[in-house]
Amino acid sequence: MPQTSGDLPALRRRSVNRILVLHGLSSFCYGMVFPFIGIHLAAQPGIGTTGVAVYYGVSGIANLAVSLLLASAAVRIPRHALGITGLLLWLGCFLLLTRGDTLVAAGAAAVLGGAGQGCFMAAIIPIVNSLVPPGERRQVFARRYQILNATLAAGSLVAGLFLTVFSREAITWLLIANAVGYLPVAFALGLARRVPEVAEATEGAESAESVQSAEDGKAGDAAAPAAPAAPALGTVLLVRAALGAALFQFGAYLIGYSQFEATAPLVADQLMDTGIGWISVMLTLNVVVIVVCQRPITKLLEKRPEEHGLRIAVALWATGLVLAGVTAFGPGPLQLTGLLLYAVFFALGECAYSCSFHPWLISKVPDGELTRASALCNSMMGVGMLFGPSIGIALITTDHAAWVWLPLAALCGLVALTTLRRGTRGTSSTPTDPDLVPAG
Repeated sequence: MPQTSGDLPALRRRSVNRILVLHGLSSFCYGMVFPFIGIHLAAQPGIGTTGVAVYYGVSGIANLAVSLLLASAAVRIPRHALGITGLLLWLGCFLLLTRGDTLVAAGAAAVLGGAGQGCFMAAIIPIVNSLVPPGERRQVFARRYQILNATLAAGSLVAGLFLTVFSREAITWLLIANAVGYLPVAFALGLARRVPEVAEATEGAESAESVQSAEDGKAGDAAAPAAPAAPALGTVLLVRAALGAALFQFGAYLIGYSQFEATAPLVADQLMDTGIGWISVMLTLNVVVIVVCQRPITKLLEKRPEEHGLRIAVALWATGLVLAGVTAFGPGPLQLTGLLLYAVFFALGECAYSCSFHPWLISKVPDGELTRASALCNSMMGVGMLFGPSIGIALITTDHAAWVWLPLAALCGLVALTTLRRGTRGTSSTPTDPDLVPAG
């Protein structure tokens, strides 16, 4: 029996929930391995610590290459097929890691993993967006971020307990479990292909109304010709449309995420002498704040423009950095307090980012170009993560924590500048030549 229009919202909601839950399962599985990938590779006689650097470097280059290729007009793959391809490439990466004990095998796994990330990250946002009404975007993307953080942390905790009972050789079994964890997500994306998208349902309803009107009032008139398919944006026009989002993503990962994930632990260990235990507390506190505060922050920001939410995110990050920098001039306990406050404020900023960034990106480009725009932003994320730690390491050479945190706080101002309004779809920032811009 064909589904009525009243069934479609519930059908799409079930599809989105299925994707989020199974994506959370895969995040839990990845959480079990991501802290131990380097340890596993370094333990292989044919790889060693040099091979660890090669693995992450090759993975980053592969991700960047695939993301840029997808952002170009040269390659256009249906979003569901692209997402499933990315998941299968990830599966191959982690299965190869279980057997590979040479530098060549590590490099091949890195190519699969980086390419898989480029494919999946370009596809997942357009897929979720196609099933969500505009008024629910912020809540859904915020919930996705909340789920992924909670499951990643839970996976890491379970793996830590698992490895305290078994030897380090058991990391191989965790790698296998992670590889298998991608299959349910691929299944969910396959099922989502059969669900009418929000835009399709709207167009279908409009078409039905048009047909009924023609039958009632214009029975003798010929049917109007179907609207032509919207042409693809050229690469230059795509970059112009998504420039603000791409620059923000670059800055957020260059000055924000890479500093929290890579620089902060190094500062705590080398300049503050906090010990590994407090670094774990800092990371755990960050996740707890995200899980607890994501929903109320999303509700607080849902009536405000997305740019406003992103500026708040950067302001919160800057506040945390300033607090960490000022307290770095005090005694050890005060420095530790500042570090933990930085973790809290960074988490609050992440909450504002997660419910604002992707809706902002969606508003910038036509729906048919969202996969390419996502790939472009993903490439900028990769570049930011690649070069961000170098900035932090350079600042660490000052030998004082304050001169790491305070310059980073100042650089947050540059990131905030990328949120200046450049217009959304249908505004003056979008080229007006009808031969260049997709209809609608």
